[in-house]
This record gives sequence, structure tokens and C-alpha cells, in this order.
Amino acid sequence: MCIIALGVSAVIMERAGTKAGKAMADRTAYGGQAVIEGVMIRGRDQVATACRLPDGSITVRRDLVNSAMQRNAVLRLPFFRGTPALFESLQLGYRTLMWSADIAMEGEGQEKPNELHYALAILSAMVVGIGGFVLLPNFLAHLPFPAIPHAAGGNVWLQFLPSRAAVLPNILEGVIRIVMLVGYILLIGRGAEIRRVFAYHGAEHKVVNAWEGGAELTVEGAKPYSRIHPRCGTSFLFLFFVVGILIHGLIGWQDNRLLSMATRLVLLFPVAGVSYELLRLAGRQRNSQLLKILVWPGMMLQQLTTAEPEDDQIEVAIRSMRHVLEGEGELEPEAIETAPLGPELEAAVEAPQTQVADGESV
Repeated sequence: MCIIALGVSAVIMERAGTKAGKAMADRTAYGGQAVIEGVMIRGRDQVATACRLPDGSITVRRDLVNSAMQRNAVLRLPFFRGTPALFESLQLGYRTLMWSADIAMEGEGQEKPNELHYALAILSAMVVGIGGFVLLPNFLAHLPFPAIPHAAGGNVWLQFLPSRAAVLPNILEGVIRIVMLVGYILLIGRGAEIRRVFAYHGAEHKVVNAWEGGAELTVEGAKPYSRIHPRCGTSFLFLFFVVGILIHGLIGWQDNRLLSMATRLVLLFPVAGVSYELLRLAGRQRNSQLLKILVWPGMMLQQLTTAEPEDDQIEVAIRSMRHVLEGEGELEPEAIETAPLGPELEAAVEAPQTQVADGESV
């Protein structure tokens, strides 16, 4: 219950923010992710993805975020906004990752995969994500606990009431999820290509931290900053699993495996909502000792999902960040060519100089 209460306090503290807090909120409107040989940065309204080409140049593509949350006030309500924010992040991440894959394959002279290949790839990722990290841990946790005593001799609805007997199975399920997540990261991190993605992940964090810290957006300005960031998706995943243990504990433990798995799928949404509020609070209230303790495990997990980047990787992240900041009027444009536009931004902008063909290097 303390986690849920802390989530409520996140909303209250956000509403009661000072002018300084609002200024920091503006700085924390920016985040992103690593892609193949590049970095995507998302701002309030625009997104830019920068990738390093085999010839050493950098290509950048800008587009509008086109968020349903911006158009629908209900989707911005506290605890409701976590789920749509997660889906939008996944959709945007998939779109930019596929674009970076196309760029990489073109640079190597290979034919780009068609839409069917990409659809199968995202479907496989969803099956592995939901099946491997949501349903499988629940199945495994049932093995040592095939049945636990309930209050009134087997009434199925009483299995949804919290009880002492339900504590250990729920904790075991959560621990299995965390162990599987760490093992998965360690396994994929053995590949050279993934290690480069982890380095770009570190570059993205350094540049975001530098922007939030008021530093100059140069390689030398960003290098001293940490490759760890409290609002990272890695921290969200760990926090998601911890919050899941507590919320699942509030509904007991269901002996029927199919029923138990169904509850995990339904509870994905409230767990995401509470986790999202806590992560927002951790990003804004960085001096809170309680929040530091709460997000510390997830930030330690980032030691596995990030690596110290090279200067040229930081340069790519800076290019992506600058294009978003310039597009949103936060920075004066540099003397570089305009980045190519995605279809949504191209349709929204009428200036002739912005009509640049996709894939042009900058």
C-alpha cells in the first residue's frame, strides 16, 4: 500500500510544483532510446532520430510525436496516463528502430525487409515479452504452490482476497520475473552489436543529463555526465515488477493457473499506471531519499543496459537532441542542413526549405 500511496503523492507534488519545479519539468520533457547505430530523442511535440552511416556522416529524421494523449484529456489523467504513455513509447520506439534498421541495411548494400518481416518481428517481441515475462513466471510460481489454504473451503472468489498464505507465492513470482529480466539482459549483452546499442543508450543518457543539468550540448560538455538516468525504461521495467508484486498481493493467489494468468494480464494496466507516476516523481524529485531508494535497483540495472560511449556516439546523440530542441524553439538552429522530415511533420510545415528528401545526410 505504501507504493500506491507514494504514487498518489507523486500526483499531489506535481500539482503543487513551484516555478522552479515547472522549469525543471520543461527540462525533463526530453527522453529517448538507443537504436541501431544511433539515438532517438523525443520532446514535447517532435521526435528526431540520428544515425551514423558507414561513411562516417550522420543522417537525421524529424517528425511530430502525434500523441493521442495530447488530444485527449482523459488519457492525461494521473494513473490513467501510464498505459497510453507506455503504448505510445513502444510504438514510437518500434517505428524509429525499424527506420534505423533500414538505414543500416542500405549502408551495407542489403535489401530492406518488407512490412511483413517487421510485423512478424514485433509480434515475436510481444509474444516473448508477455509470454516470457508475465505468464511464464506466474506458471513457474505455481509449481511449488499448487494449492494454498483459503478462508472458506474453495470458494473461487475468496482467492482474490489478500492473505498471509498468498504472500510467498506472489513474492516468488516477482523474483522469478526479475531474475529472468537480468538473465535476458546478460544473455543479449554478449553480442557485439547489442553492446554498441548499449553504448548509444549511454550516450543518450549523458546528453539528456547534460541538457537537464544546463550544460553546453557538446561532446566535452556531455562526457562528464552519468550514463545512468532515473527515468530510463530499464528503471521502469524494474519498478513495474516491484509494483506488480505489491498489487498482485492485494488480490491474493489464485490456485487455477489460467485464472491467475488472466489476472496478471488485466493488472498490467494499473501496475503500469502506478509505476509511471512513481517514475515521473523520481525524475522530478531527485533529492527525495525515499525515491532514491525506490529507483536505486533499476538504476543499478542500467549498469547492464548502458555502456560508456565513444565521442562519436555522443555526437550522434547530441545531433538528435539539438534537432528536437531547435524544432521546438528551445535552441537557435546551428549552421547545418535541415534534417529530413517524416510524413506527419512534413504535412504540418509549409516552409519550402523544410521539404527535404528522406535519408539525406546532415
